This record gives sequence, C-alpha cells and structure tokens, in this order.
Amino acid sequence: KIFVLSGVSGFAYKTEIETGKENVVLQEEPDLGASSNVVTRLARIIPRHQNFQLYFDNYFTSLRLLEYLAKEGIYSLGTVRRNRIPDCKLQQEKEIMKKERGYSEEYVADVNGIDVSTVAWKDNKIVVLASTFAGQKPEADVRRWDKQKSKYVTIKRPYVVGEYNRHMGGVDLIDSIMGIYKIRLRSKRWQVRLFYHYLDLTMANAWSGDEKYSHLAEADIQKVVDASKNALNWLENARQALAHTPRYQQPPHTTHQIRQERQNFESIVNPVLNKPKPKPKEKTPPPANNTAGDAQPAANQDTQSQAQQQSQEQMDVE
Repeated sequence: KIFVLSGVSGFAYKTEIETGKENVVLQEEPDLGASSNVVTRLARIIPRHQNFQLYFDNYFTSLRLLEYLAKEGIYSLGTVRRNRIPDCKLQQEKEIMKKERGYSEEYVADVNGIDVSTVAWKDNKIVVLASTFAGQKPEADVRRWDKQKSKYVTIKRPYVVGEYNRHMGGVDLIDSIMGIYKIRLRSKRWQVRLFYHYLDLTMANAWSGDEKYSHLAEADIQKVVDASKNALNWLENARQALAHTPRYQQPPHTTHQIRQERQNFESIVNPVLNKPKPKPKEKTPPPANNTAGDAQPAANQDTQSQAQQQSQEQMDVE
C-alpha cells in the first residue's frame, strides 16, 4: 500500500510506502496514532500558516489530528468514524435514520482551543464529517434519485459535504491517468513492481503538470496569482478580526460579504482556469497536379478528371 499526498488536479506531491508496524515520529511532532501519523509525515512539506487545506478520509481522521494541523496553520476536513469522537453529541445512527433524507445536524466543540465542527448528514446512508474551517451552513440543494417515488427529489446538502466532494478524488484521478498507459510488464519481485508503479506515477505527474494549464499565457497566470494573493490577504484579515471579536458581539463580516468575496474571486479565476485548449489545426490536402493545358482533347480531359477523382477519393480514405 502506498499513501499519497496529491492535489485536486491529480498531481502527486509526496508518497509513503506502508511498511507494517513502523511508526516514525519526530520529536516536535505528537504521536497521534499509526493512521493519523501518516498524514503528519506527508504534511511536512506543506507551508505553515499559508491557509492551505488538507482533506482525508475516515481512515486517517481524528480530533487530535485536526487540532494539530490547525495549530500548524493548516485547515483540514475529513470523514470521521463516530467511535473516534470522544463524548459525541450527535444523535445515534438509528435515530438519524428515522429522519427524512437530507437531514443534517452540527455540533461545534472546543478541542484545546481549536473549534472543530462535526456534521452528520443522511443521504443513502449516514455520513459524519469533521472540519476546522467548514460546517453545516450554508446548505445547498442537490438532486437525488428516490426509488420509492421513482423520480428525482431535491434535498439539502451541508456545505462541508460539498467541500469534501469537490476536493477529494485527486488520488483516484492519478490512478485513472496511470491506467491509460500503464506498464504491462509482470514480475514476481515486489521491488520491480514498485519500480514500475513509480515510473507510471512519474509520467502521470509530468502529464498533469504540463498539459492542464500549458496553454495559458503568462499574463493570465499572473492574474490568477494576484487574485489568489488578494483573497488570502482578505481571509487572513477577516480571521484576525474574528479572533479579536468577543462572542457576544456581531461577527465583523456577514455571510453575504463572504459570498460576495468568493464570487468576485471566482469571476476572475474561473474564466482563466476553464479556458479551453486550442484544437490542433487540420492538415489540408495538397492541391491536385494539373500539368495539362486547357487545349487538351476531350478524351484526355475525361481521363484527367477521372484520375483527379480517384486521387481525391484516395485522399478522402486516407
């Protein structure tokens, strides 16, 4: 098994090979358990206090991991197993299953000075998520197929679920890219198979890094960079203002203002990032040779027209 730290675009930044019971922890890092320590080791390359967001599934998630990442300046979100939440205030699954589809509830707890939001949502089954930056609100309307009614119905989806679905899947994207031109050579030696796998991963990284935005001009890329810096500065100022605001006072920024800032950011960035790649120019067939003059006999003209037609038909086939 190989653990991968990847971006949403399918670029692998760091990998770690599972070696059994080995659990390496540095002195300045807490021992969070075998699964959470994997995230700690992979996250060493992430710059601290730069508003990065890290997503993982319920194999890795624990409240202590979210607390540690938040103190390191890294926001995090992940699905979580209910038995990993001490003194969980969420309703039991059998009680939530009695609710209608789309029901959700949220509890925010203070974990050693870090606010951690836990959200339970009922879809086909119950999903529990924990995050240090996203919660239940604002909810969005999504369509789901109802087997009993035999039609699509609209239900509410918490914001944290939408963020999780939007950013997870980078590793699956890597696997799909690697599977297109995978090395088919076989070997009984695990070292050789591992070498082939990392060779496939290297080629997938080269494709993901070069192909997706290689057609963008430097001015467009700089526009995205400037917009990202402005958005990060606004978020950091808003975070500091909120941290110095007493709980009994109104927050310094409303939800409408936050949505407006996000819309302004997306209006600048999305047209650049979604710009389609130019299509390659189609090759035009070479003109037919016409060496004969206009004063040729009729028989020669018919022969020449037939030859041109055959040549044209051959070019169409090619």
